[in-house]
Amino acid sequence: MKKLIPLLFMALPSLVSAHAVILETDAESGSYYKGVIGISHGCEGSATTKVTISIPYGVRGAKPMPKPGWKLDVVKSELEKPYQSHGKTVTEDVTQITWHGGVLEDAHYDEFAFRGQIGVGTTTRLYFPVRQECVVGELNWDQKPGDKPKGHEHHGNHGNQAGEDNHAAHGAAKLEYPAPVVRVVDGTGTHHH
Repeated sequence: MKKLIPLLFMALPSLVSAHAVILETDAESGSYYKGVIGISHGCEGSATTKVTISIPYGVRGAKPMPKPGWKLDVVKSELEKPYQSHGKTVTEDVTQITWHGGVLEDAHYDEFAFRGQIGVGTTTRLYFPVRQECVVGELNWDQKPGDKPKGHEHHGNHGNQAGEDNHAAHGAAKLEYPAPVVRVVDGTGTHHH
């Protein structure tokens, strides 16, 4: 147990620094998956008014969970590679879900949920870029490994009273605005709704 405690503290900075995170980070191919994006702060103190999640290819038939006080927009796009579902060929699918019209104050936390099926044979990692729009400003949680660092103009200071650069709060993470990611493990594809 003594060895486990330091390991937990080493993992803590990555949890603390994450501002748009997906709560369940593993999914089995062929299974139904509930994605929950947690938003932990606004834009430099400004309240969040719109959250858009991009749904990657490999997630089939995504459906958003409605939130009281928020409106929903769902965008479907043509698929490069159609797939079969319940004996029918699916040629377009959900690629973006947006919750808007509500207010999430900077001091509060909330979750935005959707559900979909992870296609059999899907890539080993699925990235869910999140665009967080606020009364003033916006944040794009869309970086993937290998992306170049973004400028600081749209992220701002994380409440550091001294006005100094506060990137130490991001721990060892190299990406400042990481896209939430889910690791896909092989499955049988026999899971039901």
